[in-house]
Amino acid sequence: MADKASSGSGGDWTAGIVAIFAALLLGSAAPIGLYFGLYKPKVADRIAAEEKKSKLMLDMDLMLKRSERVTTLENEGDAMSERVKAQEAPFAEPDVERLDVPEVRAALLRLAEKHHLALRPERQQQLGAEVVYAPGIRIRFAKGLMATKLTIEALAYFHDFGRFVTQMETLAQEGNETSPKYIIIPEELTCTGDTNGGSKHVFVMSVYVIERRDVDSIGR
Repeated sequence: MADKASSGSGGDWTAGIVAIFAALLLGSAAPIGLYFGLYKPKVADRIAAEEKKSKLMLDMDLMLKRSERVTTLENEGDAMSERVKAQEAPFAEPDVERLDVPEVRAALLRLAEKHHLALRPERQQQLGAEVVYAPGIRIRFAKGLMATKLTIEALAYFHDFGRFVTQMETLAQEGNETSPKYIIIPEELTCTGDTNGGSKHVFVMSVYVIERRDVDSIGR
């Protein structure tokens, strides 16, 4: 009887141990399943999100650097524009339709009067004739520069015309003799003595006046 009781007790213990191991195994199966079923995909999503964040941060850094570069270029462009404006200050403002530079021509007429240049004899009877006039000719230079031709025809003493040409070369402003106001390039000059034996000469001189560039069409 004792043997049977002992044998029955051992069987119960064995069954209990098996039950405990089964419970442990079954109980741990749920967390393991949850770990692999829920946590692992979240880790992958997090890694992907971190990679995306890193890429976005890199893109943002590149955009900021490009923005800084653009700002620098804009500032340099503004500074260059101011420098070009200062360099172009002596250039004349043209009247494109009339192929004229009125301001320069008016300044030359004032100089002609100052130095006693008169109309040549054959033009003195012409209505509206002037010592300085625009023959309607423009020429084009490189880099978008243009020039308008002016013609000077005058009867004058040699020394008066010489003074006129000397001051024309700079067209200095009143009270500022070192600052040229326009850029004038002489092309040709002819001088004819008075056939009647007088001391005055007839001078015919062509010059080109450099114009400001048309920045609206070609830029600076």
